[in-house]
Amino acid sequence: MAWLWTCLLACGVAAVGSLAFLIRFAERLKYEGRSMRPEKSDVGVVLGAYTDGFEPSHPLAARLRAAIALYRQGYIRAIIVSGGQGENETVAEARSMKRFLVMNGIPADAVHEERMSTNTWENLYHSKDIMRDRGYRTAVIITSDYHLPRAIAVARTLGVEATGCGAASTKGEFRAAVREVFAHIEYMLRGRQAPFWKA
Repeated sequence: MAWLWTCLLACGVAAVGSLAFLIRFAERLKYEGRSMRPEKSDVGVVLGAYTDGFEPSHPLAARLRAAIALYRQGYIRAIIVSGGQGENETVAEARSMKRFLVMNGIPADAVHEERMSTNTWENLYHSKDIMRDRGYRTAVIITSDYHLPRAIAVARTLGVEATGCGAASTKGEFRAAVREVFAHIEYMLRGRQAPFWKA
C-alpha cells in the first residue's frame, strides 16, 4: 500500500504545483495588460464578450467604459465594436456594445460594428478591414487586462499598428483568466501564425 500513498502524494503535489503555476501566470498576464499604456490613435477596437440580450456582462461593460473614457479624453476619435452572436446569445455582441456606448453619450456615427467575429483572431482580422475601409491607421486595442497581451500579439501578427488599454478584471473573472493562460500558451506554441490561431 505504500506505493499507492506515494502515488497519491505525488499527484497531490503535482496538482498543487500546477494550480500555483496557473495562478501566477494569470496574475502575470493581468499585470502586463494593466501596465500597457494607450497612445493617441485613430480608433479604439473593443473586443467582445458575453452579452445577455442588450445587457453586457461585467467584463464587457468594463471594456466599454474604458473605451468611453479614452474617447472623452481624446485618445481615439472613433470606436470599432467587434463581436458576433454566440449560440447562447440573442443579439450580436457588437449590437449590444454599440447600444451601450450610444446610451452613454458616444455619437452613433463614431461607432462602427463588426458582427462576424467568433474569436480573438477574427475580432482583429475583421476590425482591420474596417480600419482600412475607414482610413484608420492606428488603433488602441481595448479588452480585459488578462486578455490584452495576446490580443496585442494577434494585432501585430496581422500588421495592425496598435497600443493597448486593459480594462481591470475582478476576482470573479478568475476562471476566464485561467482559460486565457491555456490560450496564451497554445498561441505561443503555434508560433503566432494566423489564420491557424482560432481562439
